[in-house]
Amino acid sequence: MKKLFLGLFFLITSLSTFAFADYPEKAIRVIVPYKAGGGTDTIARGFVGPFSKAAGVDVVITNVNGGAGSKGLIQVMKSKPDGYTLILTGSTDIIGLSTFRSMPFKSIGSLEPVGGIYTTPTYVLAHKDRGYKNLEEVIAKSKAKPNTLIAGIGGKFGAHDVLANAVNGYKKAGFRIVAYDGGASLKKATIANEVDICIIHSPVLLNEVKAGLLNVIGTGGSLAKITYPPIQNTKTLREMGIPADVGVTRGVWAPKGTPKNVIQKLEKFIKEAANSAEFKKFGNNFGFAPKYYTSAQFLDLLKLEQGVYTDIKGKFMSK
Repeated sequence: MKKLFLGLFFLITSLSTFAFADYPEKAIRVIVPYKAGGGTDTIARGFVGPFSKAAGVDVVITNVNGGAGSKGLIQVMKSKPDGYTLILTGSTDIIGLSTFRSMPFKSIGSLEPVGGIYTTPTYVLAHKDRGYKNLEEVIAKSKAKPNTLIAGIGGKFGAHDVLANAVNGYKKAGFRIVAYDGGASLKKATIANEVDICIIHSPVLLNEVKAGLLNVIGTGGSLAKITYPPIQNTKTLREMGIPADVGVTRGVWAPKGTPKNVIQKLEKFIKEAANSAEFKKFGNNFGFAPKYYTSAQFLDLLKLEQGVYTDIKGKFMSK
């Protein structure tokens, strides 16, 4: 019986591998779990061209907005694991939702990380008309007027939320945290001067910073490599006495159970696309040079990020 079982197992495995030997044979759909216009969507649209060239088939973006990214994530998780439905999103979306919500997936384990393509810190912006020059100045003002100053974030349970609560918690600040339905909506509110500070992933809104409409007043990690020198020395959270690094790595995931040979092909395509001259040009124009991570490196990064989120949640977000 044991030999029969093992024989059937290897037969099924071999047939599965053979069935996907010619992958990909049709268009690949990439879900972005937010509406068009945000940072993740912008990066995805800069990436799918080189990805399509590497794969030799069309790569089509589908925006699935809702539930702070969870709607798109769940749709991919339930998709057929054949390599034709993927998700391109931020590490923060995977880690944040599973850390702060009771979700039908367990963080890293329910999707297959295929590769990371773009890493940036989360930074803090303020409209020029607010007159703020640095985050410490705004923190002091928030203490004097608790629950009055608005910290706009792109959604609950992600890096934006973690950074806002780290500032409120470690600095005893009094910001009222207001969540928007994604970066696109937060961008509009920030440009319209509807929030005191905007917490968003760099380099989103960098053009408005260059134009003098917005000021960069703090950052969750070093901006030394951003392609705009005037803000490269912006004070980090750690330099303000907040022991946290907050940022995001955009990457590609496949549904759990996707055949190993398909994952291997996808890794090859993603590496080629991420290192292409076309994507590097996009990244430099957007604000940062792309950084590629193998699936193993991406998984290690996700585990480190999960530790930061769990720590901030335990200290300041569990009540």
